Order: sequence, then C-alpha cells, then structure tokens
Amino acid sequence: MENKNSGEILLEIKDLSISFFNKSGEVQAVRNISYTLNRGEVLGIVGESGSGKSVSSHGILRLTPASGKVKNGEILFKGKDILKMSKQELMDLRGNRIAMIFQDPMTSLDPLFTVGYQLNEALKKHTELDKKQREKRMIELLEMVGINQPERRIKQYPYEFSGGMRQRVMIAMALSCDPELLIADEPTTALDVTIQAQIIDLLKELKEKLGMAIIFITHDLGVVSDICDKIIVMYAGRIVEEGRSRQIFYERRHPYTEGLLASVPDIDSDVNEKLRPIRGNPPDMSCLKPGCAFAPRCEYAMGICVREEPPQIEIDDTHCAACWKLVRDALAEGSV
Repeated sequence: MENKNSGEILLEIKDLSISFFNKSGEVQAVRNISYTLNRGEVLGIVGESGSGKSVSSHGILRLTPASGKVKNGEILFKGKDILKMSKQELMDLRGNRIAMIFQDPMTSLDPLFTVGYQLNEALKKHTELDKKQREKRMIELLEMVGINQPERRIKQYPYEFSGGMRQRVMIAMALSCDPELLIADEPTTALDVTIQAQIIDLLKELKEKLGMAIIFITHDLGVVSDICDKIIVMYAGRIVEEGRSRQIFYERRHPYTEGLLASVPDIDSDVNEKLRPIRGNPPDMSCLKPGCAFAPRCEYAMGICVREEPPQIEIDDTHCAACWKLVRDALAEGSV
C-alpha cells in the first residue's frame, strides 16, 4: 500500500518475492509484498510460523540462506537498492545503519567470549573509536539498556546473565553504531511475560530517545499493540492486511486478522471462556493451490475464494486488506 504519511521514507519494499529451492521443488516463502517505513516509525509484522515475516526481514539485509533466492523486487534503503549493493557496501550497512536483534539471545551471543569482548568487536568493526573510547561507549550502551554495574558486567560471560539481560545485551550491541533502522525478529518469544513487557518498554524508550525506525516481527498481536505505529499481517507469504495500529485492533477487516486477535488471551475475560484457535493448518508453501491461501480455514469462504487470489482492497488511505468478502460487501453496499 502506498505510504501517504508526510514523514520521510526510510525503507521501501517493492514487489518482493523470495523462494527456497530443494529436491522437492520451490517453496514460495514471500510473494510479491510491498510496504514503506518512515524515519522514526515502528512497523509490526505479524503472522504464524511460516507466514514469511522473518524471511522478508532477513532479506532486507540479504541474510537469506544459500538455498533461498530473491526472485524479484526491490529493497530501497534511503532510495538505494540493497539488492544491488556491493559486498563492501553491504558490510558497511549491516550492523551500522541497519541493525538486527534475534529471537534467542543465548545462541546469538558466543558463550566462549565475555560480553565486553563481543561489544568491543562490534565497535571495532564499525567505528573509528580508540580503545579507551570503546570502553567508555560499552559502559554507556549497557547503562542505556538498563544493565546495572556495567563495569563489572562487561567482564562476565553470557551464561552469567538471565535471558532478559542477555536480550538487553543484544539490544546494546545492535545500538552500538546508532542505526537508523532496527529489525527485531521475535525478540521476546523466548522470555516470560514480565520480561517481555520490560523489553517492549525498553524498545519504546530507546525509539523515543534515539529516533530510529523499528521493524518488530512477532507471531503475537498482543505483543505489538503498545509499540507499533502500523501493522502488517502476513499469511502464506502475502500481506493480507495492513493499517495503523488502531485500525488493525479495532477496525480489522480480514478474517485471518480476526482469528489472530481472537486467539490472544484476554485478562478481562471470563476464566471459563475458551480461546478460539484458528481451525486447520497453514498451507504447504511448496504446493500452493489457486485462490486465497486462507480459504480452507476461513468461515466466510466463497466459490471465488478457491479459484482466484483476492486483490488488495483499499479501505482508506492507511488501511487495506486482500479479501473477496470485502469486494462482496462493497458491491452489496453499492460503493463499488
């Protein structure tokens, strides 16, 4: 959907498709997605496992595994196509102007080296600071992410930190070079609910303080409700709904978005009330059938849903969804 906000566009994804190839054939992980991200904006990308949300974000930094291939599209960062960058340009981009934090901080941090050593390596690679300046910067970074006694902590190993503290270290490493864009790939999934809330609050605080844009990837809509300016909902490699945070939570129009929200526990609900899971399973991406990929699981499915893929329907300037039900309702109302 076209970005009609007044902010400066930092990242623009145009018609991006990414596939993986194996002995069985092609797996279409991402299918013709497009979106824009403004400077200082927080974008949530939500969907079940296998929806393509992580693959699309890893593609921004060209971190797609060897078996994967970008089939078509453009990834424009400040107007320059990342897919056409040289190896040196890409090295200058990664960890510097665009940084990434991953789902599991225990596997992201090397257990054989101290936290200080790993922070120092990031600073040596991307800055011209001398040893004394790097030591000062490391202390500042750990303080920034809420780690007490940073002078002592930088001498410790990852196993001496809790899961939440390790994730804070990963955030500190990502912020070491003042990136313009931070990609957070399910950064709270391996943490308990209390620590999740702390990490979300930390990211909100850092976003306000540093003015960076954030792409926040998660399978849980409840996690992104309080941090995102806008949200993209992905299913079977496609964007099925996109809108401002308020629109996705209170004016959602796609049945899949409705299903995701209905499956999130509500603290105010009756304790005897059962969760409403989305029936069925996600499709096999190696043999997608014609029509809407969500049709076999959708209570509103019609004949056309299994024959033709639905177009993106613009609900208003900032809200769109890909669903034949929207077309049918618009025809019934006489607005089409």
